[in-house]
Amino acid sequence: MKKSNVTIVATVLVALHILLFATLLRSSKDKVETADPTATLPVPSPTEPASVPEPMADFVIPELAIPVEIVEREPTRKSETIAAPGTREGYLRSDRPNRRTSKIYPKLIGDPYRSAIVVNARTGKILYENRATTYCYPASVTKLMTMLIVLEQIDAGVISLNDKVKITKEVATIGGSEVYLDSRESGFYSVEDLMKALMIHSANDAARALALHVAGTRAAFVDMMNQKARELGMNSTVYHTEHGLPPTDGTQPDISTAYDIAILSLAALRHPETLGYTATKLAWLKKSPIRKEKFMLANRNALVGKEPYPGCDGLKTGYHSKGGWSLTATAVQNGNRVVSVVLGVADRNSRNSTSCKLLDKGFEALEK
Repeated sequence: MKKSNVTIVATVLVALHILLFATLLRSSKDKVETADPTATLPVPSPTEPASVPEPMADFVIPELAIPVEIVEREPTRKSETIAAPGTREGYLRSDRPNRRTSKIYPKLIGDPYRSAIVVNARTGKILYENRATTYCYPASVTKLMTMLIVLEQIDAGVISLNDKVKITKEVATIGGSEVYLDSRESGFYSVEDLMKALMIHSANDAARALALHVAGTRAAFVDMMNQKARELGMNSTVYHTEHGLPPTDGTQPDISTAYDIAILSLAALRHPETLGYTATKLAWLKKSPIRKEKFMLANRNALVGKEPYPGCDGLKTGYHSKGGWSLTATAVQNGNRVVSVVLGVADRNSRNSTSCKLLDKGFEALEK
């Protein structure tokens, strides 16, 4: 074969090899790009078995068919413009004279409620009130202040969401609505885990554990709660507990008014993390060394879950026999945020329906 022919054949063979290599490379790349990016990720099951506590009077298990991905807590939320109390007439005020009481009432329940108020969260303007400064027992609405203290301590760098929390026998024997924390789980759950249990499930044992983690003793934490109430202008509020359970020794339960709870609600809303907890419909407390199953955390606020009100994303329910049924609720519609508070209702259904009517009244007032 002539030398020129050999050169031509060699050139053709090299070109064929290059073409073949390019084809194989493109095929491999296409497979990678078209592969399912979630194929290797675990898919959570919304019906995973959970350890469910015996239902309390203020506890409704939501539909378990709700997909986990749309009910888990949002990690971050944008800050909103939320008013602080001032000195203007017709708006929530922080300059009212002290009227705290030590009186003990056998019951503080009204018909259809004992105390109510509706405010524009953006401005603090009072849109409706009815006996708003009447004394009431807020029960688990108290946990809104517990959450606020914890969030402020996080912001100050005193504690963090990742801190592991000690579980003592004092925590494990609190009673009422619980996630059944055990001293053998001490150091396993984080502040974040217990904040979810506190605000979604209204767990008394989580409230106690967080109080001890922040302040060392219950008394010191309750002092922080009362100091914060004074700073905010909650002139009728006295806290004795971090959870809202009535005492068994005949002493005064936590006492407040719808007006004061409205001030507290706005203070909580000034922390964007608040709605991350209170808008969560369903979450899970993870397994521990002594738990074989995750524990279901179901939101007690029907306006968020079971009986949804348009735009409702919080805040906190409460109930005990001396104080009746209570709810501070908030919703957003057309860029407006309204907060309603109703305390001392005789039954749960009336509390929920009244809260919806109060929110309606608030949004209607903003449209005028």
